[in-house]
Parts: sequence; structure tokens; C-alpha cells
Amino acid sequence: MSFFDARRAPAVVKHGLLGRYCPAFASKAGTRTNGRVTFLDGYAGAGCYEDDTPGSPLVMLRSVYKLRGQRDINAVFIEQDTKTYSRLEQVLKQRCAGQQYIPLRGNVDEHLDQVMFDCRNRALFAFFDPFGPALSRDRLCTMLRRRRLAHLPTDVLLHVSVRSVWNFGSRLTKARREGRELSRADTKFAERLDRFLGGGWWRPDFERAGEVPEDAPDGEKRGETSAATALRVAQQYADKVAADSGYKTVSMPVRRRPNHAPIFILSLFTLHADGAWLFADCIGHAGLDWEAAWREAELTKHNKHGQGNLFAENTAWVFDRERYEETNKEEWVSLIAHNIDQLLDQHKRLVLQDHVTDVFGTTLGSGARATHARLAVKRLHRDRRVDHDGKGNFERAPMSRPT
Repeated sequence: MSFFDARRAPAVVKHGLLGRYCPAFASKAGTRTNGRVTFLDGYAGAGCYEDDTPGSPLVMLRSVYKLRGQRDINAVFIEQDTKTYSRLEQVLKQRCAGQQYIPLRGNVDEHLDQVMFDCRNRALFAFFDPFGPALSRDRLCTMLRRRRLAHLPTDVLLHVSVRSVWNFGSRLTKARREGRELSRADTKFAERLDRFLGGGWWRPDFERAGEVPEDAPDGEKRGETSAATALRVAQQYADKVAADSGYKTVSMPVRRRPNHAPIFILSLFTLHADGAWLFADCIGHAGLDWEAAWREAELTKHNKHGQGNLFAENTAWVFDRERYEETNKEEWVSLIAHNIDQLLDQHKRLVLQDHVTDVFGTTLGSGARATHARLAVKRLHRDRRVDHDGKGNFERAPMSRPT
């Protein structure tokens, strides 16, 4: 089965985010550019899956369809593979008539400068979703800085492949443990990772793992695994891009199943705290999409292998989002309230949307959203732990301990 045969749970997360965040971005950012907004999908793929489920290009265009009378919206879709590009053109012609879009064949590096020139007076939302390490950190940071200095609204959603770092980091660890050099092929791949991550700063942790006796190889329970190291590298990469470009960032690790190691993180880079808060809210909704997708995939797999006729004729399994949320609401609100309480110990005055990752903590992507953060603030106000009552735009309001 190829990637485009059927949409998997991690792809459901990406599309859930795009479908919710894109129209919000167009509505808000477009006000600063006279309604002109561009969406860029740098690794567009075929446009849809073999089972006809929409891919990212269709998700993006469909999500902003209702805004076409209020905003001047266009989209640019870049795809390198010739066969996939042909399929993309066909899908766009069939399903996106009446919307403005430009398909481009080639890689992002070839087209990025021209796309940025064409967007010189437009708000831009860019989605970079490669299969592995692709666009260099220097290239990305240069683009972000130029857009910031030109005062052009710009958000970037980036797929950072934890799996690529994880797989190759394991090779680094093994080579160091065996006292040998990397092969020529591994050396070339390491150079690709260096380009993507912005240098070789990520290598030492993997190399040290091969030198420390108590650090076990992957698959054993003692010692830090390459997966954990790779996740830390991916998160540090996002922080470095934000620091280099002057943007804020919020990241969500994405897994195939609960308790699996993340295979990638989705990192948003935005100039505005409103964008970071909105993204966290969208992540909450997308987390529920993911919960439904992996559960359905698990049930389908069991049925396929004869482990119970869970999808018998006239029987349709449906994930009960409301029940799931009701079951987990108390835990989410309690954790968020605890996080805010700790932040108030550190800051005399606190604006929640300036501390999105710390506010949501481990609940980020679980289904917890702004509504649960509001309930947390109301609980803290009831307990006289914060001076804000949680009403209105509570995430923007400075809050502190009651006097």
C-alpha cells in the first residue's frame, strides 16, 4: 500500500489542523493586506488519496471556499514527482473549478523565491510537509525574516520528521558503539540532515549514546532511546527557527497510536500570540480527529484479521466525541489549572497566549482546547488564585494573583 492509498491517523491530524486554521488565518491576516491572501503547499502530493479522500491541497481550498467573496484568495501547489504532479493537476481541475490556484512542478527551492515575490503584498500561510529532511533551516529562516521585516502577515506550518532523525541517529549511535566510520551513503544522509536542521549540533547526543555503557540500544528498557533523543532534537530545531527568525512557535508531536513514539512534529511559526493560541485550539480539535482515526483503524484491522466482526452488516462504529470529551474534561481542566497556577508563581503578570505551550502542557493535542483553559481560569478565580474571572478574551488579558 502506498502513502496515497488511504489516509492514516497522522494525516488526519494534519488535515484537521489545516481545515480549521486556514480559514481563521485568511479572515484575520487578510484584514492587514486588503483581503489578499495566498496559501502555499510546498509538498502538495496528488491532491487526494486513492480512496478519493481529499489531500492537503483540497483541504486547504475547501476550507476557505466560503471566504472567496470576502477575501482575494489564491493558492500555490508545488510537487516534484512528475506522475504525482499530473494527478494533482487532474484533481484540481475536477474539484476546484472557480478557485484561484497555480500548480508548479519541481521542488520548493526552485520556486520559493518567485512565490515570495508574487506574495510581496499578500498575507501568506505556507505548509511544508515533506517525507523527510528537505527545506534547509537557513532558507526557511531567511524567508521568515524577510516577511517579518516587510511587515507581511506570515504563518508557516512545518512537518519536522522525528523518524528521519531517529533512524539516522540510531546509525550514529551504532557506528560509535562499534568504533567505525559512517558509510558513504550514511554520510550523505547526515549532510542532508545537517542542511535541514542547520548544522551538526544534533549529532553529539547520538554519538555519546554509543560511548556510555549504561545507555542501551533501542528496544531495551534501560537508557534513553534514539526516539526520545530525536523528539528532543525536533523540538530544539523548532525553537532555533523561532529564535533565528523572530517568530513564536507551537509544536505538536504526532503518533500513529497512543504510547507510540512520535513520527513527526507539526510546528507552527507565527508572529502573533493570537495565532499561537488559535493553533493550540485547533490542535485540540485535531486531537479528537486523531483519536477517532486511530481507533477506527484499529477496529478495522482486527476485523480484517478475523478478531471480531465489529463492522458487521448494518453496523457502523462511530467515535463518540462528546462522551470522550466529557470523560476527559476534568483531567484536562485540572492539568491546565495546575500549569497556570505554576506560571503565576513565576510571573507577576501573566498573559496566557504568550505562554501557550506551558499553559496546555501535556494536554496539548489531547482534545483540550481554549474552552478548557477558560474553565481552568474560572476554577482558579473561584479558589482566589487568580484575579481574572475567565470571561471575555481571557487569553489576552493580563492576570495576576488577587490582592
